[in-house]
Amino acid sequence: MKRKYLWVLALFLASFSAAFLPEKVFADYDLTKMDVTAIVNSDGSLSMTRNIVYDFDDSANGVYYTQNLASGQKVSGQSVEVKDLASGKTVKPALNNQADSGNVYHFNKDGNSYKFKVYHHVDDGKVQVVYRYKISGAVDSYEDASELNFKIVGDGWDKEISNVTATVRFQDKKLSFLKGWAHVNANGHLTVDKEKGLVKAEVATLPEATFLELHLLFPNSLVSQNKKQHSGEIAAKVVDQEKALAKETAAKKARHNVYELIGLALFALSPLLYLPVFIKSRKSGSPVKAKKEIGHNFEIPAFSPTTAQILVTKKKPDGKALAGEIALRAGRGEITIKAGKKGKNFTYAKTSKYKGDLPLLNRLFNKVGNGQSFSNKDLKQYRGSQEITSSYKSWQEDSQKALIKEGYIDQNLQDREELLSLYTFGVMFVSVAAMVVCFFLYDKYTFWLLPAILWVLAAFGLACLRLHHFSDLTEKGARATEQALGFEAMLDDIGQFKLRDIGELTLWEQVMPYAIAFGLAKKVLKQLKLEFPEEIAADPYWTYYYAGASYGAFASSFDEAISSSAGLGGNFSASSASSGGFGGGSGGGAF
Repeated sequence: MKRKYLWVLALFLASFSAAFLPEKVFADYDLTKMDVTAIVNSDGSLSMTRNIVYDFDDSANGVYYTQNLASGQKVSGQSVEVKDLASGKTVKPALNNQADSGNVYHFNKDGNSYKFKVYHHVDDGKVQVVYRYKISGAVDSYEDASELNFKIVGDGWDKEISNVTATVRFQDKKLSFLKGWAHVNANGHLTVDKEKGLVKAEVATLPEATFLELHLLFPNSLVSQNKKQHSGEIAAKVVDQEKALAKETAAKKARHNVYELIGLALFALSPLLYLPVFIKSRKSGSPVKAKKEIGHNFEIPAFSPTTAQILVTKKKPDGKALAGEIALRAGRGEITIKAGKKGKNFTYAKTSKYKGDLPLLNRLFNKVGNGQSFSNKDLKQYRGSQEITSSYKSWQEDSQKALIKEGYIDQNLQDREELLSLYTFGVMFVSVAAMVVCFFLYDKYTFWLLPAILWVLAAFGLACLRLHHFSDLTEKGARATEQALGFEAMLDDIGQFKLRDIGELTLWEQVMPYAIAFGLAKKVLKQLKLEFPEEIAADPYWTYYYAGASYGAFASSFDEAISSSAGLGGNFSASSASSGGFGGGSGGGAF
């Protein structure tokens, strides 16, 4: 029911967004270029040409752009041009605020904002959109100079913009004076050329939600018809303001560099946090010999297949271990295993010898089956059972605890190993988070960041290696592990010796449960069929169980049932200041 309500809620939100939030970005695109030119007119207005290149990865219905202004300023003489850069085809959408399709555009005023909304369907590829318009009242004139303070690229973009060029041009050249400053939270280049009568700012990549502001001083003669006249002088105030901003920005950058250096030093010293791992892991349990030293062991282990699997894998027992336990009981005559049609479905039934010493197996008989038997088909169909999952987890935990009770594992050493492992991965998690932060924030010391990262990763690797060699085994547990490893090695290399030299088929009936638990049953069966073909054909134990590989079918069916029911519970996954220019918040997107 909850899922149903979530789907209804999702559909409602989608409908609401489509109806009332048309400006939300639905299209997938990149902004690969923005070229903005503002020509200063004699009346203090700006003739704007804003050239934006969109690179679409899928279809879109159009684009929009919003120009924010200060009080008293207006936009007029607007037009739009759209060019498909792949085909070279150019269209000039007509102004039509009523239509919402075709090559048209809407133009509306909302407070001090003017919005262009261009309807032009795009499948994919690059599209160039050019907005042309005039902004009135952009320049302020004083007794000594005129001032233009304009966020020529606003911070209303939710995408980063590549290849940004912003130019302010004057009608005259060879100006008597021209001063210009750029404010932007990105690396770039500013050109102030009074001979050519222009100021140009170039930024390779402008981050999202970041403005580019130009602050200019120039002769009053260039805007002789400007109506925005003010008393007093402005040049000295602007120069002092820009000096203060430059000083503030330099101070911020200096502090940022110091913070970077301190952060880099702390990051490089973070491997010292692994020292407790090396100190606390010095005293561990009994070591286990290397596999090469152990060799082959032909003696059947004195412990269960489940215990053998845990000692070898150092993990919780799985469906193969349980299949091995069933095989062990089948060999004792407690259970019979009968193949169905085509040898695909197997039925497991109790006999009068059944002891019922495995709670999980009892639950399978009583819950999945009819109390006396169950089949692989029953198991596959029995999905979503929290009872089976709970019993399975209890069996896993009890099997691991049994190793402590039987003296194979030291409880204190196991607790210490778990705590050290948790601590190690906690430190690494914090280190990875620090790496991500450093990549985004560091500028000056980026060169030293890579060696520091390699050093941190190396320290983590050494800590993991130390934990890998940490042993929580008692002397008894170490020897049992060597026995299990040697037995597994023998089964894995089973084709290298004659099975009859080891023992008759009755002996291999005792071996098979361990082969199943180790995941080596198919290899062992193949060799047994080669060397004991007649005996296997005559023995019901082999005919009904192993000839059809029921151990594999059971493990697969059981794991599928467990994963199905367990899944119902869910899974655990140098900023520059502004000088107060108008145009902030301007931006756009696609829909």
